[in-house]
Amino acid sequence: MTLTVRLRRAEPADAAFLHAVRAEPSAARFQPLRSYSERRLGQLIELRAGAPLDRHLDAKVQWVILADDRAAGWITLDVTSREHGIGAVGYTVSEAFRGRGIATSALRILIDIAFAPRQLDLERLEAVAAVENIASRRVLQHAGFVPEGPARGLLRIGGRRVDHVRYGLLRVDRDVTNESPGHLPIPRKEPSRA
Repeated sequence: MTLTVRLRRAEPADAAFLHAVRAEPSAARFQPLRSYSERRLGQLIELRAGAPLDRHLDAKVQWVILADDRAAGWITLDVTSREHGIGAVGYTVSEAFRGRGIATSALRILIDIAFAPRQLDLERLEAVAAVENIASRRVLQHAGFVPEGPARGLLRIGGRRVDHVRYGLLRVDRDVTNESPGHLPIPRKEPSRA
């Protein structure tokens, strides 16, 4: 059964959902999530909600990922350099929706928005994923991102420095496939032994 995935700009009313997803144990495993109250999340969303999605955007924007019209996670785009046309992406899918290709579909939609000349008109997208976050690394590669190298001890997560892999996607490379040179193999997750 195929799910229909869409993005909807986050609104202050989404704060409770976003707060709940951020509280899931797996959400903080690979991300340095700041501790925000539901009220503060609503305020941040309100600040981001009014930014027009055009070639002048120079801020962070957040969407709710919808799977068959049910909130399944979030995805963000932060324009880190308007001068150079660069944006950074991040995403989290709720535990109840993982393993169904939702994050990859959402990221592909966001890529279209980011690169469209009549929308954000960016030329490069960047992302990082913890070396151990095999699922997120697969999402990035399935969406066309190319690993660009390790970033040792990039972020502090759970009190320790965590190595990440940096990824990039250029608008001119939009048709890159996972079989393209430059893609690092992602190790298969070993079955856990009980």
